[in-house]
Formats: sequence, structure tokens, C-alpha cells
Amino acid sequence: MEIVIEKFNKIIDNFKNFFRNFIRKISNSKQIFIIITVIIAFITLIIVITKSIIIRVRNDNCYELRNKIGSYVDSYLDSNDLWPTVNGDNIIVDLNNIKKITFNDKVCSGTVKTTKVNDEYIKTFYLENCSYCSVDNFSKEKDIYDNKLNAEVVVYINYYNVTNNNSKWSDYIPFEEISTEETNGVLLPLDESDLPKVSDEAIITEIIKEDKTFYSYRDKKWLWYKVNNNDYSEFSSDQPSGYAKKDTKTEIRTEYTEWSIDYPEEKDYRVIFSKTGYRWYKTDENGNKSWWNNGAYYPEKPEEGYKRGNGSKITMYRYYDKMWKWYNGEARGYSSSQSSTAPSNSYKYKDEDITSYSNWSDYKSSSSIDSSNSYYREERINVHSRYMIKYKIRSFKVLEKDLERSKFEETVGKTLQEMSEDINIDLEITFKYRY
Repeated sequence: MEIVIEKFNKIIDNFKNFFRNFIRKISNSKQIFIIITVIIAFITLIIVITKSIIIRVRNDNCYELRNKIGSYVDSYLDSNDLWPTVNGDNIIVDLNNIKKITFNDKVCSGTVKTTKVNDEYIKTFYLENCSYCSVDNFSKEKDIYDNKLNAEVVVYINYYNVTNNNSKWSDYIPFEEISTEETNGVLLPLDESDLPKVSDEAIITEIIKEDKTFYSYRDKKWLWYKVNNNDYSEFSSDQPSGYAKKDTKTEIRTEYTEWSIDYPEEKDYRVIFSKTGYRWYKTDENGNKSWWNNGAYYPEKPEEGYKRGNGSKITMYRYYDKMWKWYNGEARGYSSSQSSTAPSNSYKYKDEDITSYSNWSDYKSSSSIDSSNSYYREERINVHSRYMIKYKIRSFKVLEKDLERSKFEETVGKTLQEMSEDINIDLEITFKYRY
């Protein structure tokens, strides 16, 4: 700061010398008046600029000082677990309780108030004995906070009466219909209409998710037979060498072949299907087409996003083959249908090669497996979830206008802390700032 003032004094001295020398050289009084006016205006401009520089330098110095003090206050609040937890509340720290701060060869004194303002903390510095950084007073209130300036936080409060309510529970929802990404700490249904319905005026405070294991089962079924004839072949469409007869009750099918434009060889045991095949394409954001499998034909949409190409088409084919077991001697005498247990006492043997499964059952809250069915019953489990919504309904504002904190506490007869802990009260807190 002293360097800035010294430079300013040198500028003034230079102008004095320039002015004296210039006066000696001119004689016209009108010229003298114009020159004097210009010089006075120039000097005034220099003074204004210099004053602005001085103010800016001072503001920067005070900003750095407040940051330094603020870091010590943070450490003090941390070590003593003193941070305010209620919105609008504050804690005041005397500078005597933290590390000594010296500014311009003086030990600063005073206090620092830390106010919780929503999700941040704002400090107000009431400094004494800190040269030009000492604080005398604060100006009128403003709505906007400027973190470069020393701001006094003014807390205004109003409140609502509220009723706290619970919705009914939703139906149980299967695991695969629930999102894998949390929303406010909860895995919600993919279709949020599955959540319980609440009033449009409800303010949701919590969504409760309750999990429960559900069970589904299917039964394995066999073809049963009477005669224990082991002279049976593996499954075959054509008659295998060494076997004389086909047991038609053992008929099964192969899997379908892939679609092909090549017409398959006809067999008496082969079932052939045909369908029209098309080329398929999708379009990128620039309108460029890309063809599925380099323009190969296919009867059905091969993947999501593809469209059927116009024009070119072709007949395509696929098939399955019937297969049987072949035998010598007496037929086994198979049952007419597959079942999990023997149809009667005469069917003693089950063919492990001829099996099928029932459809999966609906999910139930208890297991269906016990010692009597565990050899043919399979079970799968799925965690289902149901939901309940906690919400509140507000009254209109209780007070006619927002009150400063001290006036508010006096009016309601309770502290801000006490009001914030009342579950039947919702506080509305707004902030203004003095600089």
C-alpha cells in the first residue's frame, strides 16, 4: 500500500514541475485557462483511479485475511464438532479461541459467525483492531450472496403445520421389473405407476421398499412303459441297422433349422416350412442406411431398430425332422402321455430319454418342494418387492409474514432447534445478506 501512495506522490510532483515550466513558456491567458482546466481534470482522474486501486488492493487484502481466519475457524469447528446442523442456525467463534492473527502489525480480535445456509456454510467476520479490515457496520439487505464480500446472513422464518401419512402397500413386484439404479437411495419399479397412489398435494418424505422371496416351480415329466425291453435303439429318423420295428409312441422332433433360401431335401419324416424373406436396414442420425448382415435375407425383424427394405424379397425355408426309437421283440407299451409319476401300477419304468417340463408356475410366497416331489420338481426363486410411501400434507403458512429469527422464536415461544425437531412442523427459511 505504501508503494502505491509513493508512486502517486511522484506523479503529483512531476505534474507540479511540468505545470511551473509550462507557465513560464506561455503568455496567453486564454491558453493558460484551458491548460489549467485540462490539468485539473487529469489530476482528478488520476486521483479517482488511484483511489479505486487502493480500494481494490484493500478489498483483496481483506479477502485474503478472511480466508486465512476462516480456515482456522473451520479447524476449530471440526475439532470441537460444532458445525450447525439446523438450516438457518449459527455458531459464533471468538478469535481468542483460535490461532493469533496479525494484520498490519496488529493482533486482530472479534468474532466469526458461521451460518448454515441450505447445503453450505457462510461466515460473517466481525473484526476489530484489524486496520482497514475492521468492520463497523453492514449495509441494507440484498437477495444475492457474493462470496468475495463479508456478508452478514439475515435469516427469515415462517412455518406450516403438517400431517404425516402412510400410503397403503403396493402389490409385490418381481425383481426384473425393478430398476438397478437407485433414485434417492431406493431401487424403484421400472414402471413408477406401480407405486402406491398419493394426493397431488402430498410431499413425499420417504419411499419404503420391502423385499420378500417368492417361489415358482416346474415338474419334469417322462414317458412311462410296461415291458422292460432293453433292445431299443437311440432316436433316429431313418431305420437304424439291426432294428426291425419303429415305436411310434416315442416320436420326438428335432430343433428347427435356420432359415435358408436353399430348398431342403424332402424326406417322409421331414416337415418343411416356407416364408418370404426380406432385406433389413437401419438409418443413422445422418440418414445413412446400414443393411443387416450385409444385405442377407430374413423373414422376421432380426434386431430392434431395423426396418424392412422395399422391393427385393425371396422365399426361405426351414424344417424339423421326426425321430423315433426302433426296437426288436415286444414293444415296451408306452403310456399315452408324459407324466411326473407313473400313470398306474402297470407302468413301472420311465424312459429318461423322453422327457419334458411343465410350464413354470406363478410365483408364490412359499416353497412347493417337499420329500414327496423333490425328485421331479424344480424350483426357482425371485425376490419380489412392495412399496409404501411416507408423505406429508401442509397447511397454509401460519404467520402472515416471514419473521427474523429472534422475532420468530419470540413469537412462537420455541427455539429454531425445537421447531426443526417437531415432526408436525415444516419450516420455510429464506436468507438475505448485508454487506
